[in-house]
Amino acid sequence: MHTCRNCGAANLRDLGFIGALAPFFLKRVFRSELVTRLPAVPWKKAIQRATRPVHALISRLHPQVVAVELQFCPNCSFVQAKYPFADDAIARLYADYRSESYNRERIRYEPSYGAVAGKVGGYTEGGVDRVPALTRWLHLHIDIGDGSMLDFGGDDGRFLPTFPGPKNVFEISDVSPAQGVTRIAMESDLKTYSYVQIAHVLEHVTDPLGLARKVASLVEENGYLLVEVPQDLPDEIFDTLRSNAPVNSLPIHEHINSYSVLAVRKLLEALGLSVVAVEAVPIVSPMSAQSFIRGLAQRLVPTDPL
Repeated sequence: MHTCRNCGAANLRDLGFIGALAPFFLKRVFRSELVTRLPAVPWKKAIQRATRPVHALISRLHPQVVAVELQFCPNCSFVQAKYPFADDAIARLYADYRSESYNRERIRYEPSYGAVAGKVGGYTEGGVDRVPALTRWLHLHIDIGDGSMLDFGGDDGRFLPTFPGPKNVFEISDVSPAQGVTRIAMESDLKTYSYVQIAHVLEHVTDPLGLARKVASLVEENGYLLVEVPQDLPDEIFDTLRSNAPVNSLPIHEHINSYSVLAVRKLLEALGLSVVAVEAVPIVSPMSAQSFIRGLAQRLVPTDPL
């Protein structure tokens, strides 16, 4: 049985083959390309060359894509692939993530990426850089004092808020941690923390609910979990999906899961946490102007029944 990989619900709606795989994703994950072959027969080859401009125009009107089946969860407005991508296949997409080799190959398929490759990961919220903006938002909702912090899958840990407590990052790559951050490379070395964040990770993984449960288990009693994901699809698309109206095509590039504000709230509830705040935050990034969805929840101490 297919279940929602965000909230666990079973009443999913099939959307059909509307998930259009980007060429870079197709190459990395499936090791495949869409190509036009030259015929071996000389006269056919000559006709193909002569009709190339016409073919280019027709291709714009009738683009060919490799498509996968998608599903929509009416319970939480989450969009996922009907059949999960294999973990090892997705791992190929990120094996050298944002390294020189990654950037070089991606630019081959997406020439415009060359202009932003060195700036990806940075953004501003209302003119405020990423870390100060997050810290300010958290101060509106919580106070962890000098409690410990963990960024799960956070590269070098530089995106942790500027709270005074000890900072840790769980990162399996050998990237050097940012100043003042301790890198944890082994899952067995993880403990529990006053504040745990998983930012811009869940949209990339094959089992986001399973991973979120693992991360939530690292939050100490009365501690907090922050989830942050991009909102790749506009609200209008989610409104259309909720109304059962057809959608022709949805892109699949780096992100294999599509989140809404409701999806993040339902995810935190599925983890058994008490939701503190969930909101969409307009941002400006090197890639585009869009929104990120930020959800904060607390692990409350169980109360003894009277």
